[in-house]
Amino acid sequence: MDAMAKKHKFWALLGILIFLLLNFPVLQIFNHNTLWAGIPELVLYLHVVWISAIIGLYVLGSRLTSRE
Repeated sequence: MDAMAKKHKFWALLGILIFLLLNFPVLQIFNHNTLWAGIPELVLYLHVVWISAIIGLYVLGSRLTSRE
């Protein structure tokens, strides 16, 4: 497998993972009236997933472009 195909495979897997984490069935798991440090659980989950996605995309992008 060449480097370009591997790069596209990682981007696709990360995109699918982000999509699944932000989709309804998983969001319903965190939709409770529970508060963590005064923040609703769903809001905290969304922020953690969103920031993790940004960091993951940055790391993957910088790591794959530095090898080219």
